Amino acid sequence: MTVFSVLKDFFKILQTKIGLVFAFVVPLLFTIVWLTGYNGATERVDQLSIGIVNSDGAKGQSIEKMIKESVPYKTENYSTLEKAQQVMNDGDIGMIVSIPAQFAANMNKGEGELTYYVNQAASDVSRSILEGSAEGISTSVGAQLSGIVQKEVVTTNVVKTNNITNFALSMLPMILGFITYIAVMTMNIQLNLSTMMLSRKYDRWNIFWARQLLLLIVCIVAPLIITSVAMLFVTPVASFWEMWGFHILVYIACVCLTQMSFVLFGGLGALFNVAMIPFQLMTAGNIIATEMLTPFYRHIGDFLPASNAVRGYVRLIYSGTSVSSIVINLILIAAVTWGITLARVALHKSPATGAAGSAH
Repeated sequence: MTVFSVLKDFFKILQTKIGLVFAFVVPLLFTIVWLTGYNGATERVDQLSIGIVNSDGAKGQSIEKMIKESVPYKTENYSTLEKAQQVMNDGDIGMIVSIPAQFAANMNKGEGELTYYVNQAASDVSRSILEGSAEGISTSVGAQLSGIVQKEVVTTNVVKTNNITNFALSMLPMILGFITYIAVMTMNIQLNLSTMMLSRKYDRWNIFWARQLLLLIVCIVAPLIITSVAMLFVTPVASFWEMWGFHILVYIACVCLTQMSFVLFGGLGALFNVAMIPFQLMTAGNIIATEMLTPFYRHIGDFLPASNAVRGYVRLIYSGTSVSSIVINLILIAAVTWGITLARVALHKSPATGAAGSAH
């Protein structure tokens, strides 16, 4: 009976109950979120976007129309290749179809060629789909222009932009973006326990501001060390200062979100933080383009730190394009969640000691 008595006492402890919830809820949550989010993703290729650049003037307009009619993707015209590449580097389109000058004339001589620029920094699935369709687009255009279906009339030139020459570099967005969230979440679990211990001795506001100071130091020093070490092994397009500054902001957003959960939910805050993991992994856009997710999930990543972090690092590492919109998202996440934390601590009506323990 001793074993069963101990087992009974196990269930009287809150941490045991929380641990059991983790064991059942976390895998169930991943199953539900990912299977509903990814369900039918490869059937939603019509949500992918490509750009068309026509350098052949009026003669190329009919080619534009043929391309638009032959692909299942959303299409957008751009006046110059440079403009289209900028938009592609921002992640708004996955491929550019370039109709070169004199294409119609070269076509008559049997020398027609379409050039396809494919962003290698895009998600694995969308990149594979778009690159694989290039040959089909050329064949379709050639068949419509010449009436010859069996023969390759228009040749295909695929140019891979933001090419990954070092596999380690391809892992960096996940390391700096998503693993940061995991690290900060784990840190705040331990700081929450420390806060409850200190609440027996100190006023809740002293504990709160001391914790904020500690977290601020972590948000500056940890990114400095991690960014420095990372750049010993790989060389991103962005400078060290851009990488470090962005990582500081990622840390701050992750800290504010994970801290807020403990203020609102106490010990169950850890479960909330873990529950955000499948959403952030799915909506980061590096595994599959967010446009291909079920509509409910497409914009959730805009409100989560790790999703924004991975998207930002893809730009900083591969193309060096602006991350201003992502910076704004991270600032808003940090400001709103930290504001909720501050308000929750301020509005708590319990005596100072008890409030500190429960609020943190």
